[in-house]
Amino acid sequence: MASKRVVRKLSLCMILLLCLSGCWDSSDIEDISFAMGFGIDASDDEQEPIQLTTQVALTKKQGEQATAQQGKLFQNVTLKANSIHEMVRGLSLQLPYPILTDHLETVVINQDIVTDYDLFILLDELLRDNITRLSPSVVISAQQASDILATNIDGEITSDYISAFFTNETSTMKILPKVRVGDVTANLISGTSVILPKITKDKKTVKLDGAGIIRAKDNKLTGFLTDKEVEGVNWLTGEGAGGLLNFRDEKGNTIIYEIQHYKTKSNPHYKNGKLTFDVQITAQGWITEDWSLTSNNLSEKYVDKLERLAAEEVVKIVEGTMKKLQQDYKTDVVKFYDSFRIAYPRDYQKMQKDWDNYFADADVKYDVKIKIVNTGDLVKEGKPK
Repeated sequence: MASKRVVRKLSLCMILLLCLSGCWDSSDIEDISFAMGFGIDASDDEQEPIQLTTQVALTKKQGEQATAQQGKLFQNVTLKANSIHEMVRGLSLQLPYPILTDHLETVVINQDIVTDYDLFILLDELLRDNITRLSPSVVISAQQASDILATNIDGEITSDYISAFFTNETSTMKILPKVRVGDVTANLISGTSVILPKITKDKKTVKLDGAGIIRAKDNKLTGFLTDKEVEGVNWLTGEGAGGLLNFRDEKGNTIIYEIQHYKTKSNPHYKNGKLTFDVQITAQGWITEDWSLTSNNLSEKYVDKLERLAAEEVVKIVEGTMKKLQQDYKTDVVKFYDSFRIAYPRDYQKMQKDWDNYFADADVKYDVKIKIVNTGDLVKEGKPK
């Protein structure tokens, strides 16, 4: 009996050792090409009208073999074809290691390609691929996407660097929330217009610079917004994470208000074929900079004045943004359709296919209330504590 127990124990140990032997088909991480970014441009070849730049992270081994003399942490490979998938597979002819896209961080799309082609078509391969995630950020560029991804920033992989910008959304209202591949396609499938952050190459680096608008009518680029108008979009959607409001007093002195938190609500009204939105914006925050050097910066009267001036500035910003969206582009990227869909579901079903035109003709009224809860670490006389 004792010998049988010993045999059983030895057998169990052998089985456990086999389980701990690792994956038989595993690959060394240095023998894999990880795609970190895609750049999609228009090509000058009619037979191969699409150009795809793939940014691959270099491991130490690959860096040595790929001659990274400039200290780059990446290798870019640019191909031309008439389909995205063909170009992805074509990487096998130029890279000695299998290409994986499950670590993709950013997709940069040039304005020319998305002016000529449906954005949904350009992203179709990413959606069908069961390896590529739907989380990569999507940005648009006026410059060639290949030039954007070629930017060599010390110690950085460009596509990862771009994706990291969106962690700064609590610092400024001029940054849109990250727009992911899944977000874009969900909007396009539902027939709603899309706003994409715009990336620009600036000397030896890249930066966020406004946004591009993809209209629902044909899923193509219709125009751009400035960073100030992006600020207006964030105020109108309530999706910003915070930031600063820069306004002036009656003498032209600069005042800076830091937004602690804010809330936006759009209330739709639809009667006799006329669409109206009442937009209510409330915010709380504090004054972080005051160039007026007034000695009464803690007085109730002075705070009331700043709250009024700040509210007037917000109205000015959102009115300018809405003018561009309604008159120039006729696209609802501030998601007014959502509140209307909830309030008037049957009417929205009838209006959905032509929603952007209804949005363009709507009257919009604003009620902005700014609350200053703190004016900084100053005593009433304006002297430091």
